[in-house]
Amino acid sequence: MRKQSWIIIAVVAAGLVVAGAFFLNQELVVKHMYPQDALHRDANLAVRGIVTSVERNHVTSGLVATNYHIWRFFVRLNITEVLWTSEEYLNSSVGGCVVFGSNSICVGYDYLDDPQLALGQEIECKGFYLGVTDTAYSFVLTVAPSINGSYLKPRI
Repeated sequence: MRKQSWIIIAVVAAGLVVAGAFFLNQELVVKHMYPQDALHRDANLAVRGIVTSVERNHVTSGLVATNYHIWRFFVRLNITEVLWTSEEYLNSSVGGCVVFGSNSICVGYDYLDDPQLALGQEIECKGFYLGVTDTAYSFVLTVAPSINGSYLKPRI
């Protein structure tokens, strides 16, 4: 009888471990994968630039271990022109090619479509740019459905 009790306890414990791993995966991974929400509702920056890299399912993280974001597409651009900005702290001016002291920028794309991008291609995008913070959104121009007016489009 004792041997059967240990087997039952082991099976129940294994089941709890599997269930716990499933729920932890749902909380930590799926919740952060292409969320349709953003830190802010209004765009504050629009730029034009040349694509230098494109990554799918790119993970960025902040200082806290559970503070991360999985971007559907993560694009790095060399800025050719700042088209519009609503924030003075970005240290950029319309017509210039510098944002927050750099002429390159990362664009995190969270729409569910598949933009056809190639290295060396010129694109235009508008979204919310977050400067110096300790979140996964730091130094990323977020283009997401929840940000009013945000977009990413290839230049022809």
